[in-house]
Amino acid sequence: MEREAIDSMEQLADHFFPSGNWHMVEGKGGMNNTTMFIDHASERYVLRRYETHREPEKVRYEHEVLAALPEVLDGLSIPKPVRDRHGDTIYVTAAGSAEASNGRLAALFHYMDGSNPELVTDEQLIHFGQTVGRLSEALAQIDIDLHPVYPPYYRLGQSYPLCSPGRLEAFCANPPEDFAEIRETLNRIGERLGEQLVRIARLASLPHQLIHGDLNASNMLQSQDGEITAILDFEFVTRDLRAMEPAVCLSDMLGSMEWSAEEERRCTAFLKGYASIVTLTEAEAVRLPLLILLRRMDVFMHFLSRYFEGIDQADVVIAQAKRLDEGLNWYKQSGPLLKAVSRRVFGYDTNS
Repeated sequence: MEREAIDSMEQLADHFFPSGNWHMVEGKGGMNNTTMFIDHASERYVLRRYETHREPEKVRYEHEVLAALPEVLDGLSIPKPVRDRHGDTIYVTAAGSAEASNGRLAALFHYMDGSNPELVTDEQLIHFGQTVGRLSEALAQIDIDLHPVYPPYYRLGQSYPLCSPGRLEAFCANPPEDFAEIRETLNRIGERLGEQLVRIARLASLPHQLIHGDLNASNMLQSQDGEITAILDFEFVTRDLRAMEPAVCLSDMLGSMEWSAEEERRCTAFLKGYASIVTLTEAEAVRLPLLILLRRMDVFMHFLSRYFEGIDQADVVIAQAKRLDEGLNWYKQSGPLLKAVSRRVFGYDTNS
């Protein structure tokens, strides 16, 4: 970790523990945040600094949802923000108020013990689906006063103004020299995106509710006996399509995006678990393949926007472009197969 980052995290630790009697251990962070463990007075905490945005209203919304969830969610732990001596759960590293635009935002959470779950066997995948369903059922009951900051997945233009349809088409048709190795891939993406964007615009009529938006093994904890005990990282919680929650999970599970008996087994087990808690409408069930593709498009546009902003290098976008190309191929070839599985699991296959 760079010296500047270490100094910043130390500044944060001193803010929450002004006595200075704390010990810092580097944690496992991601591309969206920096994480450190803080040991203080025989307790362990998780110190998170948000790296992708500096808008306190996004963190406030996350913390409001976290405060409301325990009232409706039983049997699963969720992150619990720690209030500082001023009663705040959000801190900004630069001098000034939490409305300052030049500081990084941070929050301290109580530590939760556990390990990331394995999602391999049918039993594990069914349990994963049930966990996602339970969280979805609880989130549907929450109504908070704040307006969601993150737009729904399907509003790509609002989420990524730097990736307007015109700019995206031009980029794919004539990519910069940094992308010469995937020129043909980007050309294919550009030719096929327009049709999918039209389909995605029609999704707005499907049922909406609060969703976590990023559920996968890395954002869950399990006990030693394999029971999923906690859901982590609500950074992107927002009001969106209800069916987007399982679609995000399926997108991450599919891996190579090549449909096979193994992929059918995994998807069927997960959906059976989810369907035991939440019943999607037929319109939702048959659009899961499109929502999976939407997830791939969203990730690609996220990192392309970061490239345009000078945050990420071309190699990051290249990797995501290849994944989107795979996703577009998968949607055409294998999307109907997953649609059939979804119809069967949710009880809309009249031939079964």
